[in-house]
Amino acid sequence: MSDTGEQPITARILWVGPDDLLARAGGLMGRAGWESSAAAAPVAAIKRLRAEGGIDVIVMVPGPELSAFSEACRNIKFDGRMKVAVAFLLDDIHAARACDLLECGADECILLSAPAREIFLRLRNAIHVKQATDSMENASVMILSLARAIEGKDVYTCGHVERVGVYSVEIGRKLGLSESDLEALRVGGIVHDIGKVGIPDHVLNKPGKLSEEEFAVIKRHPMIGYDILRPMRTFANVLPIVRWHHEKPSGKGYPDGLKGKEIPVLARIAAVADWFDALITDRPYRKAFPVPECLRMLRQAVAAGDLDGDVVEAMCDIMTSELGASMAALASNAAIAA
Repeated sequence: MSDTGEQPITARILWVGPDDLLARAGGLMGRAGWESSAAAAPVAAIKRLRAEGGIDVIVMVPGPELSAFSEACRNIKFDGRMKVAVAFLLDDIHAARACDLLECGADECILLSAPAREIFLRLRNAIHVKQATDSMENASVMILSLARAIEGKDVYTCGHVERVGVYSVEIGRKLGLSESDLEALRVGGIVHDIGKVGIPDHVLNKPGKLSEEEFAVIKRHPMIGYDILRPMRTFANVLPIVRWHHEKPSGKGYPDGLKGKEIPVLARIAAVADWFDALITDRPYRKAFPVPECLRMLRQAVAAGDLDGDVVEAMCDIMTSELGASMAALASNAAIAA
């Protein structure tokens, strides 16, 4: 227990600034019980970050010249490789510049003259946020790896989820969706079948036609995937894809029997991408169809109420454009690799 009365947390702090100012924060370093090290200048701090990693928070204690510290903060926060929180302890001469530093990406701006307990608590909160973010990112990496491992068990579907992500993004771009929606489509393509982790292998990899009982088991996978990802906020935007990529405009899909525009657009896009990849790749019971036949069959599925017409037409436009050749090559490369 620290002398602040708070339960200590394990953290690595890099303090950056001239010796005289770091000395003013020196007592805080000891009381917090954190693993602390120091660098005299921002350039040295960035070198340490790139060489070592594992640092939770950089605490900038700038001297009279603030620009080098603000520029270092900008470089750190906008370089995706350096996952670290940045806090500033500001002398009175820099107090009015807090907003400028926040615009540079700083996570905290605290007056050096503030009570030691306030500084401690605000730095501790920055550590909590950083470590919680790390945990979510680690969980996300594990989930994406799991999704790839599931589909990799079958040579005929190896690479399927990555291709569904690529096709979905291009359809979304054709339809004018936002960057956040495009990212959801990319990730959603990868994890859309993650619920198959709960399906027995003898059903999942059966080479022949499934019985009604076996198909009922397969139909559980969207809800299994939804339940796996629902507790994780980082996957909130992809939940509609995972749950509803087997819904049909006719209302005859599963698991919820949604109709037409009741099906979210991201799920309608993923459904078309999923169908297209199934058609353009080899399967145990047939060879891949050529692109023109794939497009004809997609339009046939629209007429049957299985796929969204606007989304299918967007896919057809893509596949008959210059981009179409490289898209088709994704499936061809998969066949060669197999």
